[in-house]
Amino acid sequence: MATPSTPTATPVPAPRIAAFERLGFGLFLHYGLYSQVGQGEWYWNHHKVPAEQYLKLVDGFTAKDFDARAIVAIAREAGMRYICLTTRHHDGFSLYDTRGLNTYDAPHSPAGRDLIAEFSAACDEYRIGKFFYHTTLDWWHPHFDADWEAYQEYLRASVEILCTRYGRVDGLWFDGNWARKDRDWQEDALYGLIRRHQPEAIIVNNSSTGAHGAVGHGETDVVTFEQGRPGKRRQVGKYRAAEMCETMNSHWGVGAKDLSYKSPADIIQRLAACRRFGANLLLNVGPTGTGAIPGYEAEVLRLVGRWVHHCPEAVYDAAPTDLECRGDDFVLRCGGDYFYVCHNVPIHGNRHLLTGVPGDGLQTIRGDLPPVAAITWADTGEALRFAQDQAQGFCTFHATPFPYGSQM
Repeated sequence: MATPSTPTATPVPAPRIAAFERLGFGLFLHYGLYSQVGQGEWYWNHHKVPAEQYLKLVDGFTAKDFDARAIVAIAREAGMRYICLTTRHHDGFSLYDTRGLNTYDAPHSPAGRDLIAEFSAACDEYRIGKFFYHTTLDWWHPHFDADWEAYQEYLRASVEILCTRYGRVDGLWFDGNWARKDRDWQEDALYGLIRRHQPEAIIVNNSSTGAHGAVGHGETDVVTFEQGRPGKRRQVGKYRAAEMCETMNSHWGVGAKDLSYKSPADIIQRLAACRRFGANLLLNVGPTGTGAIPGYEAEVLRLVGRWVHHCPEAVYDAAPTDLECRGDDFVLRCGGDYFYVCHNVPIHGNRHLLTGVPGDGLQTIRGDLPPVAAITWADTGEALRFAQDQAQGFCTFHATPFPYGSQM
């Protein structure tokens, strides 16, 4: 006779993982030699560029407009609480001083600077989360396919520099294991090294677009959703956070001719969709060939920041609930406060501008909701009419449209 299984309790997140979830919104930066060409970070590979031609890009790498303090200031204005910068991408070029491992790095280029040292100092100065992206796939290094053991030693030596030369590291973000699924990536050794030097660092290893939310090695702290929205997850064993990384347009590295930009509203909707399930949004910008944040991206981030800073508790601290709402609407909880995220609220007198299901009028929340004392708009403080039937598990309220000329 079968014995009924005991429901498995949801694991409790480690403090560093719980803290990571409260960061909510981060800036991803893909910057490297490829940025000078303006055809994305896979330029070398996708365009079948001969190695000798690609490596000439080192001669033009000045990074003259790379201003780490300005980048951090833009991120903070956008309401972002952490930044992840490509210390080395798949082309093998490092933005940090590789300290004798090779001379294929920013300090040995015309830039003549350790850009990661500058980035690290700016993050420390402004108290913003410091995350280092580091490739595991390497098109440049001669040992990558020829001598796997030697390459793994090189990779660990590279990561050890990042863990020991730049002070506190809040996270390391790896990408590329998907390129050689049949290989032993020696993750025990790599993550063990990180834990020795940076025990509180968040460890991410991107599962890539084909494996959204895949759980990897036991030491990783986050499941990733590259260009794909997270959903409700079942936590088994170790509690892991979730993070969606997405581009501002259609490229990670700068795409000079790419006009497929997202609007501030698009980004806000994606951020809300992530926070609905407790996931972070890591939004990417590709700096120009000289290292500047392009004008459109900078201004869009500032506009998104106006929304984020208006009700920060809902973005950073509120947790998902099981309350049911109409359409894409959802409810988050922060202590004794509940935040209803309402989509498509129209402008009074301009309903013809609205697309989709209108977000004004009668709204319904179904589920176990404590007694409601008041419902107000977060931006104006306007009190909304509501009624609650706790016995039946229903709460309804009347959402008013934005007055013309004052939409948040």
